[in-house]
Amino acid sequence: MIKRSKSLTALVDKVVNIPVIQITILVILFILVFQSYLTCFLKALKNTTMLFTCIAVFHMFSLSAQTPRKDSGANGPTPLQIGDTIPEKLWGSEFFFFNEQLNSTQKASLKEFKARPLVLDFWNTGCAPCLTGLAKLSDFSRGLDIGLVAVSEQTEKSILSFFKRNDLLKGTGLRSIIADSRLKSYFPHESIPHLVWINKEGVVVGLTGSKEITKDDLLTFVTKGVLHAELKPELQPNFHRFIVDMELNRQVQSHDSLLGYAIFTNHIKDISPFEKSKVGPYEIISYRNRSILSLYRLAYADRYKFAANQIIWNVSDPERFEYYLSKGEGIAYWEKKNLICFESKSIGRINMADLLNSSLGLNVCVRDSLVECIVVKAGKGRTTMKPKSGREFKSLKNLIKDLRLSRPNWQIVDSIKGEVRIPNYSVKDFETKDKLCNFFKENGLIAEKDKRIVNFLIIQR
Repeated sequence: MIKRSKSLTALVDKVVNIPVIQITILVILFILVFQSYLTCFLKALKNTTMLFTCIAVFHMFSLSAQTPRKDSGANGPTPLQIGDTIPEKLWGSEFFFFNEQLNSTQKASLKEFKARPLVLDFWNTGCAPCLTGLAKLSDFSRGLDIGLVAVSEQTEKSILSFFKRNDLLKGTGLRSIIADSRLKSYFPHESIPHLVWINKEGVVVGLTGSKEITKDDLLTFVTKGVLHAELKPELQPNFHRFIVDMELNRQVQSHDSLLGYAIFTNHIKDISPFEKSKVGPYEIISYRNRSILSLYRLAYADRYKFAANQIIWNVSDPERFEYYLSKGEGIAYWEKKNLICFESKSIGRINMADLLNSSLGLNVCVRDSLVECIVVKAGKGRTTMKPKSGREFKSLKNLIKDLRLSRPNWQIVDSIKGEVRIPNYSVKDFETKDKLCNFFKENGLIAEKDKRIVNFLIIQR
């Protein structure tokens, strides 16, 4: 009898430990408890005061469940500013480090850089200033006792693919944290490169870009633990302010009572490229440090997109309108001399093109013309082309872009959706339109000559 009792107990224990049975028991208990509360609630309906109390208590608990506590970390860590000390928790956090020398990834923390000057350089493989900045910093830091850690949100696959096709950072011994989200939450930023300078005491002493950093800046940082470089523009007070608020237009004493305005200024240092805001019925749009041609493109952007060979220059000084038309002067000097800012405050739509014309003394307009075009289509049943091994391929879109720049009188219409790969080419090979059409046909595409209406942007005074 005793043996049977022990067997029965063991059987019950096994049954109770089955997850499905456990869930069933919990559901039954929940229903029994809920039934009791429901009975009490129905009785409370007879008492209005009690009813409102129940609702208030429910609402309080609902808010408590939805609102994170200040110390809960639900909204992520508090961003670190200049003067803040790196918390121990961050030093001990583990990250995936890609090592350029080993061409592999290992898991490690930042502890090895503690008590040493450290630069965190946020970057991306598609960011040209990031690549040149990292190469420069890597060169400047040779022989110095400093930690240089790049930080990227990209995956290991993307980083490996980059190093296979790009030599700029090869041999630098670059170490980069990959697939990051944690460090960015500590050091949020709008643009890259974004450099965080941490001295050997673990204090943040600088937040900068990489363009302005010199070897002397790096040496001073390593030896004295301070940084003399300017704060990154996007972190400066004026970066996100509207032009009128900065009182750059001295004729406007008070803009609050204005029905609207449109102003132009010359190049402004360290200001965001774009701001937009809605204040009551007013919409404020501000484009900063733009070329004249890019502002006209923006003015017509909702209706037209102009390729390089859809712009007709009837002015004697096209180099003022876009840098690629300039006569070899340095880009920094050209930008300071030729870039302008536009800002408007209005109710409803404005005619930006007319405002540009009246302010700049131009008569820029759009003209439609029926012209001969080469229309490129996909071959039968094909929308993309897969490269054959052993051959170098490029994008069809790049070819068309190159032709628009080198053959301004040719109009080419790409009617293919999606990416198309074609064998490597030289624009010099296409002396005539017939040679271009034959090239397309040889590669499984259809090229037809046809007449189409093309929109041209006429730049004139």
